[in-house]
Amino acid sequence: MSFPLLAVGAVRDEAWWRQVAALYPAPPGDLVNLEHGYFGAMAAPVQAAFEQAVRHTNEQLSPFVRGAFTQQHVDILRARIAALIQAQPHEILLTRSGTESMQVLITQYHGLAPGDTVLWSNLDYPAMRTAMRWLAQRRGVTSTQVTLDLPVSDDEIIARYAQAMRAACRPKLLLLSQVTPANGQQMPVRELTALAREHGIDVLLDSAHALGQVEVDVQAMDVDFAGFNLHKWIGAPAGLGFVYMRASQLHKIEPHFGDGDYPLDDIRCRLHMGMPPIGAILAAPAAMDFHESLGGTPAKMARLAWLRNYWVSRAAQLPGVRLLSPLDAQRGSALVGFAIDGMSARQLQQALLQRFGLFTVERNAGHIDVVRATVAITTTTGELDRLVAALAVLGAEAG
Repeated sequence: MSFPLLAVGAVRDEAWWRQVAALYPAPPGDLVNLEHGYFGAMAAPVQAAFEQAVRHTNEQLSPFVRGAFTQQHVDILRARIAALIQAQPHEILLTRSGTESMQVLITQYHGLAPGDTVLWSNLDYPAMRTAMRWLAQRRGVTSTQVTLDLPVSDDEIIARYAQAMRAACRPKLLLLSQVTPANGQQMPVRELTALAREHGIDVLLDSAHALGQVEVDVQAMDVDFAGFNLHKWIGAPAGLGFVYMRASQLHKIEPHFGDGDYPLDDIRCRLHMGMPPIGAILAAPAAMDFHESLGGTPAKMARLAWLRNYWVSRAAQLPGVRLLSPLDAQRGSALVGFAIDGMSARQLQQALLQRFGLFTVERNAGHIDVVRATVAITTTTGELDRLVAALAVLGAEAG
């Protein structure tokens, strides 16, 4: 089943979106899943392509994998990805996840020496914070956290990063999230990248939560390095990500464990994957086709922003409820962090699940833990009404 591009106002066309939702698996029982930030469900045509890819690979085995798969299908996907983010195919490296993508960039960035400083924030993904701290042990650098309190404005973000860059001794590297994982904040990437360039700092952009739900244009953002996955907002099978490295900056990332299968000027020597996620790679073009059939990122972004505002605008008025994400959807995303006064994040997450059948997730933002609710394009207004009603009850009880 195919769909035309979205018309104006279609973000509120619940009948149309029910047709879209019918192409996704129905959730089990009465549980409402509001944790779509982990990974997204495959639509029916994508799952069919994935299942066919697994069957075909299992039948054809090595002659196919060492032949057409390696020689054609991998490059087909690299070209599709490059067009999606305004890059070139030779600047795309396939990986198995956004985490692996960022670990390639962080751990293989070789322009560091003892006494240099690397910067990151408490709003970055926990595993990436760990990797940046690890650089202090492995490379002898100073690993410095930029502390951002929630909620936080763009002006405050820029001011905090500027202060940290000025105060750092020989700042060299900055980890930056395009969309922060705990509260879904869209960071002012272009402004921060320009600021970093003024200080001679390279930026490693974590776009794991961006691709497919907000615009990603590596040229417009002027970034040299970025890590992604395809299983969140693009809807490809789990187990597939990629790295973007600007060709002129490729020399700053070391080959993976000295890999010699490809020459130094070939991005593919930056990760020796071994057995690749064959089925996911073969099915990913179907996911991109389906993504585009719904209107692509602009349509998804509009739908997700409308759903987000549908519940956030009311939750912000509830006594005892603290929203830790921007109220403005243009600065936020489908991921929203919140808390209730007098309850720990764990208590709140469990109460929503056990008492109200709402599945959310507890996420760490450095010095605090928050509860995160994430809508999908298939989330219904009725499900969000349940969330707002539950927060009203819990907020009143805690008060």
